[in-house]
Amino acid sequence: MKRFTLSLFVIFLISTLYGCGPKGNPKETLESYYTNVINANYDAAYALLSETDRKATSKEDFALFMQLNAELYKLNGVEVNQAEKNRETIVFDVTEKQHSYMEEKDKSHTYKRLVVVENGEWRVFADKTYGDSIAGQMVRIGQLHLNGIGEKKESPNEAAIWFNKALKRDSAHNDANFGLALSYMKLGRFEESIDAAKKFVDSETDSIKKSDGLNVLGVSYEAMRYVAKAKEALQKAVELNPDNEYAKTNLSRYK
Repeated sequence: MKRFTLSLFVIFLISTLYGCGPKGNPKETLESYYTNVINANYDAAYALLSETDRKATSKEDFALFMQLNAELYKLNGVEVNQAEKNRETIVFDVTEKQHSYMEEKDKSHTYKRLVVVENGEWRVFADKTYGDSIAGQMVRIGQLHLNGIGEKKESPNEAAIWFNKALKRDSAHNDANFGLALSYMKLGRFEESIDAAKKFVDSETDSIKKSDGLNVLGVSYEAMRYVAKAKEALQKAVELNPDNEYAKTNLSRYK
């Protein structure tokens, strides 16, 4: 019996040292993931995610997230360096070298990313529900079109399309209401601008952002010749943010 027990221990020790480790190389797995992302091979990148990540995010949402992210950032390269190792979990420092279309400059972004063992193979653990960020990405793309930055031509029409997409994805995304109000104002669709601006102002709690929404509301009221409502909205905008020079300039027409 003792000999049998010892034999089992020896087999276990040998298998631990030589035979039962996960297939592949964790760093190569992570690098392959980013190579697929850069080359827009999103199905292949998705397949390298952990089961937990794949349960949290559908393949369709993952691909959509990555497609939208490419509209906001150009990923020029990635550096991967091992930071910690804990048996079947390896922590890497990942540095993305990217060009931000919103900021119109090159930048680097460093964060931690885990690679874990799953069914005998290395998998990337992103610990992220990608679908939760999609509406926000759509809003930022709308802002690119609205302001004519990031290699986009200024187009309030295209911006309105993106803000509406964001609201369809998440009806509670209030920044989309502000963008929509501003887009409609620039398009001369003042009644629709008023509706969107009201939704934004009624839901916004930040005084600075609420002041901006009231300014848009006031300008759209003025265009519709609702003089009293325009003045009231602009006065509230200045009260909330005395540094809102747009609202102060617009309000000065009523003095």
